[in-house]
Amino acid sequence: MDRRDALRLLTVPAVAPALGAFDFGSPREASAGAQASRAVPDVELTMRAAPAEVTLLPGAPTRVWRYTATLVRGPASTVQTLPGSYLGPVLHFRRGQKVRVRFENRLSEPSIVHWHGLDVPEAADGHPRLAVDAGRDYVYDFEVVNRAGTYWYHPHPHMRTGAQAYQGLAGVIVVSDPEDDALGLPSGDDALVLVLQDRRFDPGNQLVYANGGATSGMTRGGGMGRGGGMGMGGGMGQMMETMNGWLGDRLFVSGVNRPERTLERRAYRVRLLNGSNARIYKLAWSDGAPFTILGGDGGLLERARTRPFLTLAPGQRADILLDAGAKSAGSTFTLRSVAFPADAVGHVGMMGELSPLPQGAPLDLMSFTVGSGPARRHTLPDRLCTPPASWAASARAPIRRVPLTFMRMEWLIGGRTFDMADVAADETVAPGSTHIWEFRNEPNPMGMAMAHPIHVHGTQFRVLSRAGAAANALAEGISDTSATDTVLVLPGETVRVQITFSAYPGLYLYHCHILEHEDMGMMRNFRISAPTR
Repeated sequence: MDRRDALRLLTVPAVAPALGAFDFGSPREASAGAQASRAVPDVELTMRAAPAEVTLLPGAPTRVWRYTATLVRGPASTVQTLPGSYLGPVLHFRRGQKVRVRFENRLSEPSIVHWHGLDVPEAADGHPRLAVDAGRDYVYDFEVVNRAGTYWYHPHPHMRTGAQAYQGLAGVIVVSDPEDDALGLPSGDDALVLVLQDRRFDPGNQLVYANGGATSGMTRGGGMGRGGGMGMGGGMGQMMETMNGWLGDRLFVSGVNRPERTLERRAYRVRLLNGSNARIYKLAWSDGAPFTILGGDGGLLERARTRPFLTLAPGQRADILLDAGAKSAGSTFTLRSVAFPADAVGHVGMMGELSPLPQGAPLDLMSFTVGSGPARRHTLPDRLCTPPASWAASARAPIRRVPLTFMRMEWLIGGRTFDMADVAADETVAPGSTHIWEFRNEPNPMGMAMAHPIHVHGTQFRVLSRAGAAANALAEGISDTSATDTVLVLPGETVRVQITFSAYPGLYLYHCHILEHEDMGMMRNFRISAPTR
């Protein structure tokens, strides 16, 4: 690392206080008087980010940061709390609802909320330039225009996203619509939300993170300090560990360590989210049953499909059917991540994998026991959804090549690193236009490369093709057949995706969803230009 790189990493961008408010679909600043005259929302929430303590392991409680939500207006079912969890509540929205959220930042540092996967106006997307100072509020207004599916929310301040999410700031959004309702899929108590995360603790049950620092209440694990600077005690080994993505050695599902659940002998709809900072899971059922996949990031597949494994990278979701009616009464089984070679993910540096529980280690995540009642089977319809128009191939879409690589101790996306306001000419698109972006995961001159889950804000896209990667143990679990907002690009692989961009103009982001890579600058703006009049 030369002097220029060290100075760049030690520089923290200025973050201005923000208080935003705007009409649904029409971003603008508004005074308190203007707020009173705006359209009345269908759903109104107050969401607070604040310190808390939760008992996660035997012994002392763990200091976390947590989202809580209070329903001001709307259906009582909108906010579903998760008892005993450090995660924020599950938010239930319906397509077409107008939503207003007043975000109260009661942390000790700036933060902002990103509604991951939702197509929302620029001012509601959670860009880090809008980060809200400690003690300040911000108002989000947006209409839910997405298809039924599983989405989520998490912080997005530059250089602190990984630390804040690791401290506990995250939650799930479930969107429903009439098309989904008509399928008769399991619901209510038969619908499970499973958020997969890994964490590391010190002997006093406090979270350990390389980018911790005194303000977050976490134990500093070395490596990159707050704002990208070098930690004081970690040395080069832990710095490289952070560059590879921070991994924990204890597994949590929906904020609970290795939970157990008893199932009735019937079908369950299970929504899976990989909410980890960096860990990739290759999921399997311990009894060898295949996964019945109903959908992915952006909603349902046209038809259900089965797979023996399911690869989920950070930020990705899956919607599956678990048929406990097909299992014997009293039987037990486990959701696990099966072993795979660490080089399927790759790493940078000369020291290999340094984490106490490395990528590819076999993991047991959650145990299930089947009850003794009568079995009830569930028959899926042959067709789950009508494919959106954006799924159709576009022969005239312009092609943009986006290399992903590691050079000069920096993660690069499109040959560049993040600048708060910079947008290149090839990062400017027209509202509603369709483009093909080709993500090329290129090893550096020393042959180093890592898998990158690339997330594009404000849209869902389609994977067109994969090519070039060597044999990779994660490939057999990748499901590319539904709309997605986060695509895993394996080392040496070229992935083409077709993106129809939002109709909302403004500045949005695309980045690697290994949060340490994002915080280190593997992120860029793209601009949706304002329509000409």
